[in-house]
Amino acid sequence: MRNFLIAAAILSTACFETGTALAADAHTANVRQVIEGYIRPATSTFARQASTLPPTIEALCTTATAQTKADFVNGYREVVTAFGGISFLRFGPTIEDHRLDSLAFMPDARGITQRQIRRTFAKKDPSITDPSQLSDKSVALQGLTALQLIAFSKGGEVVLGDAGENRDYICGYASAIAQNVARIAAEIATDWQDENGYSARLLNPGPDNGQIRTSKEAIETIFNALVTGLIIVKDQELLPTLGTEIKKAKAHRLPFSRSGDGRAYLIAELQGIEAALRAAHFEPDLDEEFSWIPGSIHFEFANGIANLEAIDAPIRQSLKDGDTYQKLGLLVITINSLRDTIALELAGALGLSGGFNALDGD
Repeated sequence: MRNFLIAAAILSTACFETGTALAADAHTANVRQVIEGYIRPATSTFARQASTLPPTIEALCTTATAQTKADFVNGYREVVTAFGGISFLRFGPTIEDHRLDSLAFMPDARGITQRQIRRTFAKKDPSITDPSQLSDKSVALQGLTALQLIAFSKGGEVVLGDAGENRDYICGYASAIAQNVARIAAEIATDWQDENGYSARLLNPGPDNGQIRTSKEAIETIFNALVTGLIIVKDQELLPTLGTEIKKAKAHRLPFSRSGDGRAYLIAELQGIEAALRAAHFEPDLDEEFSWIPGSIHFEFANGIANLEAIDAPIRQSLKDGDTYQKLGLLVITINSLRDTIALELAGALGLSGGFNALDGD
């Protein structure tokens, strides 16, 4: 009898330890699928697109023609949309060393970037034309949002490379920004590719791994970035743009609206968040009663993106026409629904703490 009890105790302990191991490892597959299926390809795409920006600017500043201007417009848009696909990844290599803010300083409701550029130009500070020195400057001066201000007029026309007293100085600054953006993008992609870097912390959680002690905490890190990304689109981008009514709408508050890329950037953000969610492949983890959730989420994303694609004029010029304003208002409602379905319904079905907002610690 004593031997039987000992054997039963050993078996019980083994089963408990196995169950604990399985529970601790329950979401590792989801984490790996997001890293390999979305984060690494998306950051590599951004790095590849960013690497084309310096030669595009060099060509434009060498000879400003209709063709070189068109090439710059297209190249800038491709970099902006690739950036939109990773801007919600507010953790790990993407945010180390203030990389995200250096790539695009926003929101910038007080016009900090424009004021700093004006002060720097007034002094003719030569250091901003040197990429190695620019990287030590204020993040507001370093990235795509600063480049937009010096490269495009308020009406969206390309002015970079045009004749003028400060042409060479401005071109030198634009070139330094492009090289800085390309460097940061390459660093982000390289660090996410590193099997022994931050990815290892997500894929091999443990008690000595900071805040990521289990696979549940690892997937929650990713999951909450998706939710926070939606909140940023609504609270930092759409609502300040729309104001309280159409008369108080401020199109310049929409990221990248000056270059005419506001709509493209919004679409890229939503597509990125959805693609990362798809890559996680949560469907097999859901009980049958919750099997409706993924389909509902993807239906809402499709509606929101289709709504944006139906805007056929730059938002900077069309916001107060009524139709564009209404479509962006509907997008706010769609994002509210997406946020609730993901943060409450999906998170609850998966047993995750999905309502956390990385912006305020809720």
